[in-house]
Amino acid sequence: MNEIKPGLLQRAIYSREELSGDYFILWIWDEALGKLCRPGQFFEIRAHASLGDAEDSRCLPKLFKPISIYENAGGRIGFFIKKVGSGTASLAKLKAGDTLELIGPLGNGFPVVSGRRILLVSGGIGYPPLWYLQKELINHNLIFWLHGGAGQSDVFPCDEVWTMDGSFGKQGMVTEGIANLLNDKKIDLVFSCGPMPMLAQCAAICTNLRIEHYASLEAYMACGIGVCHGCAVPIGNPDKWDYLRVCKEGPVFKAEEVLWNLM
Repeated sequence: MNEIKPGLLQRAIYSREELSGDYFILWIWDEALGKLCRPGQFFEIRAHASLGDAEDSRCLPKLFKPISIYENAGGRIGFFIKKVGSGTASLAKLKAGDTLELIGPLGNGFPVVSGRRILLVSGGIGYPPLWYLQKELINHNLIFWLHGGAGQSDVFPCDEVWTMDGSFGKQGMVTEGIANLLNDKKIDLVFSCGPMPMLAQCAAICTNLRIEHYASLEAYMACGIGVCHGCAVPIGNPDKWDYLRVCKEGPVFKAEEVLWNLM
């Protein structure tokens, strides 16, 4: 493996895949690295400037971007990205043959289970880690997947789509479809990833119905390796709780242990 220094890697992009709207996928290939990856984990990645690109390198973000693992098939690792700011804008310029700098895999992922009736709930860019997860679960569980987005460009393959503008699927927030599905399909486990308000609403519904729920939290990560504590969130119960780091102890937590009212 091409080690730059402990924890920091450089990998060539072997393929780029265009999706709808501002979404795209960058693919790398590393069988040894793939063996370390688990659903729900992420990498810190950024575009690498070659020595000959001095002018361009001054424009590149110094911080890495935390990007969930979208797929891992024998070391064929995909990063499903939405262009939303300067960090992802620099990634959006990359093409096959360009180089990524990576740190990872990082964080704790979802539990991989069998014999369960599972509901997946994703919103927006919360879709990628659940794609990886469902591929690990689908042969040993019954799965139904809800996905929500602002509009049609935020829609990706799943069982039921909700869009805020009604341009595709059902109109409204994806959480509107959860309660009925939990009962109708006799769901006993929920995995979710998406914006905090969506996760909090999903957690409230699952708590009320006493259904096990794991949520992958989104947070601003300045370092991604547990040093800066900038991504700490309150975890525990109202009488005894502490701040845990999304990048280190998470990003996946038992939803019932997240103090959503303090977020």
